[in-house]
Amino acid sequence: MASRDLLWACPVCRTEGGIRSAKKGEACTACGTSYRRGKGAELIAETPGERPRSLPAAVWADRLSGANILDRLCGSHDSGGIIHRDRVRARFATSSTPIRHRGRYMNRIERFGPACEGELRLEPERLVLVRDAAAPEAWPFDGLTAVQASSSTLQIKARARPVVSFRFLEGSARFWEELLTTALRRHYHATGRGEILEFQPRIATR
Repeated sequence: MASRDLLWACPVCRTEGGIRSAKKGEACTACGTSYRRGKGAELIAETPGERPRSLPAAVWADRLSGANILDRLCGSHDSGGIIHRDRVRARFATSSTPIRHRGRYMNRIERFGPACEGELRLEPERLVLVRDAAAPEAWPFDGLTAVQASSSTLQIKARARPVVSFRFLEGSARFWEELLTTALRRHYHATGRGEILEFQPRIATR
C-alpha cells in the first residue's frame, strides 16, 4: 500500500490529499515531508531541516483521527462548485458471478469492463466523472447505496446502476473514501435523513 493510500492527509502539516508521488517515494506537496517504508510496519517521515522520524504506520494514521479538516473541506468548494478533484482510471461492472463453497452460495463478485480515464469530481450533492473520451457521468448523493474502499481503489454503487471502481492515478483512495463519506453524512443530516451507521454492503441509517 502506498503512503498516500494509507494517509489521507499529511500527519505533519494536516494538508488533506497532500501526499503525492515524488522522485524518491512520496512527499507532501505543502510541507515537503517525504515518506518511505522502514523496517516491518515502520514508516519514515523526513521533513526538510529536521531529523527523520520512524513510527509504525498505524501511529501515523492515528494522528489524523479526530481531525476536522474533512468536515471543513466538505463545507467549501471552488468557483466551479467542486470540493475536490483527482485523475482516475474507472471501470464499470458489466456482470456478476456467484461464489460458492462446497456447493453453498456465499456471495457474488463483479466482473468489470475496460478501463477509462478521466477526472473524478466531488460536488456538494453529487459525484461526477468527466471522462476523457466519453460523456460525463454523475451520481447524485440521494442515489448512492454503497461506498467501499480497498487499499488502492474506491467502489461506489448507485440504485439501479452498476458498481464502479475508481483507481486514483495520483491521489489517495482512503482520502476519497473519508471525503465522500463525510460529504454523505453532511448531506443526510442536512436533508433530515438521519445518521449514517455504515456504508457497505449498503448505506444504513438510524
